[in-house]
Amino acid sequence: MTQSIEHVSALTGADQIEKILLDDGVVIIDRLNSEAFVDRILDEISPWFNRTATGEGDWLGFKTRRLHGLLVKSAAIRDNVVKPLILAVMDRLLGPWCDKYQMGSCSISSIGPGEKAQELHRDDLLYPFSHPMERVPHVTTFWALHDFTEENGATRVIPGSHRWDDERAPTTEETVAAEMKKGSVLITLGATYHGGGDNNSKDEWRHAMYTSYNLGWLKQEEAQFLVNPPDVAKHYPARLQRLLGYQMHEPFLGWVDLQDPAVVLGDYKELSAPRLDQSKNEDGRMILADTVRRE
Repeated sequence: MTQSIEHVSALTGADQIEKILLDDGVVIIDRLNSEAFVDRILDEISPWFNRTATGEGDWLGFKTRRLHGLLVKSAAIRDNVVKPLILAVMDRLLGPWCDKYQMGSCSISSIGPGEKAQELHRDDLLYPFSHPMERVPHVTTFWALHDFTEENGATRVIPGSHRWDDERAPTTEETVAAEMKKGSVLITLGATYHGGGDNNSKDEWRHAMYTSYNLGWLKQEEAQFLVNPPDVAKHYPARLQRLLGYQMHEPFLGWVDLQDPAVVLGDYKELSAPRLDQSKNEDGRMILADTVRRE
């Protein structure tokens, strides 16, 4: 019998949400965003989205529109990426497995009427991990920019599938539709099987925003340094800059001129500062000295 997806309120604590995710691999936080905030997102991305063509493939869909590079297009989305409750959940899920985590990708997908269901998949297929595993390397958030219903293509999820091995294949009969109201968010672990559903409505487009987070020592799915280059990212809040990868992961991963990469967001010039010796953190591990003032 297919398990249901647990819904929690926007006032639920991060510890409880973490527990549900580790148990079920999926959870829905109802109405974490207001409808007015969602409408602001839709308004800010409309100049680009209205020009976005549908896909031409089974994976991307033939009646699905996808828009990327969202942070440069919407201040509301920049705020959403660093939403405190979401980051508190990421602290608990990803924090134990890395020095710093990061944003993987951020995009909007809109499933049009008549679109067929997407192939069921795991989002951590990007990386050569074996399942099941204790480590949580990747977490995905799906934000409802429109009511998700079974009829209009709500994402289909298999609760508990994050515990499956790599030999077990998912089936449509095992899925449940992630029905939720506009402003709600579906969170899945990277190992949880899911996929966009059939849109059997006559005229509804199911709008969703996808934002992923992963361990800081993994390559990001979307090339954030190209989408948000220094001359753009320097205007973002420091927390968002770090999520985009403008941070060094201990002990030596991702430096620029032996400095924390955030130096490129200021007036730093190569060879303009002395190389600082290594230092030890409280765990006794060697790290490069952080020369960047943080908020």
